[in-house]
Amino acid sequence: MEICELTRYKNLNHELETIINTCFDEIFVTDGIGTVLRVNPAGEAFYGMKAAEIVGKNTEELARKGLFSPSLFPIVKERKERVSMIQRTRTGQTIHCIGNPSLDPEGNIEFIIFTSRDLTEIRQLRNKIERTEHLLESFQEELEELRRFQNKEEEEFISFSPDMRKIVKMVDKIAKVDSTVLVTGKSGVGKGVIVSLIHKKSKRRKQPFIHVNCGAIPEPLIESELFGYEPGAFTGANKEGKKGLFEEANGGTLFLDEIGEMPLNLQVKLLKAIQEHEIQRVGGTRPIQVDTRIIAATNKDLEKMVEEGTFREDLFYRLNVIPIYIPPLKTRKEDISYLMDHFLEISNKKYGTSAYLTLEAENKLINYSWPGNVRELENLMERLVVIADRDEIQLTDLPHKIVNSSIGQQQYAVQINEICSLKQAQEELEEQLIINAYKKYHSSYKIGKALGINQSTAYRKIQKYIKDQ
Repeated sequence: MEICELTRYKNLNHELETIINTCFDEIFVTDGIGTVLRVNPAGEAFYGMKAAEIVGKNTEELARKGLFSPSLFPIVKERKERVSMIQRTRTGQTIHCIGNPSLDPEGNIEFIIFTSRDLTEIRQLRNKIERTEHLLESFQEELEELRRFQNKEEEEFISFSPDMRKIVKMVDKIAKVDSTVLVTGKSGVGKGVIVSLIHKKSKRRKQPFIHVNCGAIPEPLIESELFGYEPGAFTGANKEGKKGLFEEANGGTLFLDEIGEMPLNLQVKLLKAIQEHEIQRVGGTRPIQVDTRIIAATNKDLEKMVEEGTFREDLFYRLNVIPIYIPPLKTRKEDISYLMDHFLEISNKKYGTSAYLTLEAENKLINYSWPGNVRELENLMERLVVIADRDEIQLTDLPHKIVNSSIGQQQYAVQINEICSLKQAQEELEEQLIINAYKKYHSSYKIGKALGINQSTAYRKIQKYIKDQ
């Protein structure tokens, strides 16, 4: 029996060695103090050294010698959790490295397994996979869908994070129907881009797409802008009357942005227009039939506004037939580097430059909290290209608030260097607490106990802040 067990152990060890040595990704293992225990052939290729020259050395010593930079070990050691980072190796390769610690029962690190892949190659592979998925999903409408896939704007839509991939798949489905859609999310997350994508993928794509910001039109004018008016309806009115945006969008899509700013007295008329597919101009007496798809968006909590009586409950449910929540950029780390490349390319083409980010600057931006979301990132990339004295954008070129932010630390709008209302500060802090507690406990009972609130309150907070529970 002992000989059998020994033979089986040898066979298992041989299989494990074969797997590690033939793995396409680098496998780099250290103990709890950073001494290298194992490097596979993929790692040897990254560093231009044999494993025998690396094993037994300390990671910090190797980092000082320029084998890789920056070092991920001290961050994993401090946080004792999975951490990822972009590194540059001695051979000039840019790699995406993930460090996974293994802890003993007392919570001490026994060893850390680092896995890495060439970033340039993985980006190329992801791009190919994304394009292939789009082609496969659109096969039933072969010619028309292929044309849309080749459209430049659609091809450049960045969606590598799991949350955004789910949203894009949902867009493909709901674009085929005319149901009302409500897009929610913080300011700057890309709600308008998603709405535009729904229209471009729909059967209404050749018809008008009208975007109206409900918060930008003065309240006395919004009714006539949306529904139009008859000749002589009010002082100063056009003597021939005027079509409203509902009529202008007939056959197409009307995008009601910032719907939370819609005056309460107009919400009844909007509800009727959505339900009955007809409108009545200001000063008019006859109904006008319209075939207009409604998509609304807001960064406000409409359910809370319903409770407060500032938004009609029946209108909310009529708009919320298909809800889409777009998460903030700080939770979509996988998208950030691709968005940076995308916006840098746009700005470089616009200004005839060749600016690029150093590794240190890119890492800092990836781990920044982005309170202004995608809009802030887009504006920053253009600003860096414009003000840079050289093609290389370094860490010192970044704004002070980004340079001084802590790496890997999740941040919210409640910061000393920003002024916000007390109500906003309370909401941001509440959101942070609920999200962190949910990640740890996944139970409304345990969350309530940890935060000192009852279970029903904890459950409501989870429903409010955790969109995919």
